[in-house]
This record gives sequence, C-alpha cells and structure tokens, in this order.
Amino acid sequence: MLLYESTSAGPAAGLPPAAGRRHWRLLSEDWQLADGTPVTIRPIRASDYLLELAFVRGLSRESRYQRLLSARDLLPGELRRLTDIDTTREMALIATTRIAGAETQMGVARYVRESATSHTSELAIVIGDRWQRQGLGEKLLRNLLAAAAEAGVGEISGLTLATNAGMLGLARKLGFRVAREAGDATVSRIVKAL
Repeated sequence: MLLYESTSAGPAAGLPPAAGRRHWRLLSEDWQLADGTPVTIRPIRASDYLLELAFVRGLSRESRYQRLLSARDLLPGELRRLTDIDTTREMALIATTRIAGAETQMGVARYVRESATSHTSELAIVIGDRWQRQGLGEKLLRNLLAAAAEAGVGEISGLTLATNAGMLGLARKLGFRVAREAGDATVSRIVKAL
C-alpha cells in the first residue's frame, strides 16, 4: 500500500551524525498494537521523503482536512520540510510497520518551536485512517511529549478542529487544557505544560 524506497546505503542512511545518533536511538522504540501488529516508533529523517509522501497521499480527505485544516495536497517543498527537520528546534516521530516486506508509515507526531531556545512549541499529529482508534495516536503523542520535555520545551500546544472529537478526547486524557480559539469557533487550541 504505502511503499518506501530503500537506499543501497544500508540502515544508517539518513541517520544524523554520530553525535546525534545516541539521542536518535533513545527516541526509537519497538511497540505493538493490541492486535499484535508490530510498530517501530522513531525520529523521522530526511531519507523518509518517499515514505512521508506515500503516507500523506494515502490519507482520506477527512484525515487530511483534520490535520491540515484543508484538504489540499502538500507541495514538494512542504513535504521536504516535514522530513528534513532542524532537530535543534523540532522533532517528528513516525510510527511504521512492514506490509508485504515494505516499510509503511502509520502516523506521525511532531513539535516545532520558534527557536532552539524557545520554551513553547506547536504540535501536530496525524494517524493513517487504517490505524486510527487503536491506541497509536496516544502512544505517539506520549512519546512526543517525553521528547519535548527532554529537549527543554516547557509548554506545548496545537490547533484542531472543534469537531475533531477523537483528538480533543485524547488531549483531555493526556492532561491538555482545551479551549476554543479566539475569533474562530471552528477551531480549538489544546495546551499542556510539560
């Protein structure tokens, strides 16, 4: 379904320099869904461009709208920006599994702060339609919150549609405050101190 084109450079392709590999490994985890589906959670890397592209293209119109607040397609530069991240100010964790021998992206959670020294950040999360309502969103978000706290983020927030009951319920479960965004009754802001 969602295919990943591997490189001949081997498993280290796309990894950060040696100094960052320890942190990268600490954020990586093998896990499984309740039905036994094996899941790998790890930081995204620049070489995941095609994996991310397939993931975004595979989202339903509704899932894309809830994530982007628009059903539009992402531009190539936007997709590159989602995989080739500046780890001094952001982190993106992806969940993958293997289907027919190919790595398949199941979801992604990310935070971005304005600068490397900022103590606040914005978050975003999207789970592929096939993998929703199986605990993956909660697992990814918990891991992302831990990574953000470790990186010195003091507060994390995000926007979601006021009709996105699943995201709002998850946010409340994880201790986020939820409030309607000022000036736009269709959007809610979720905020959590770390």
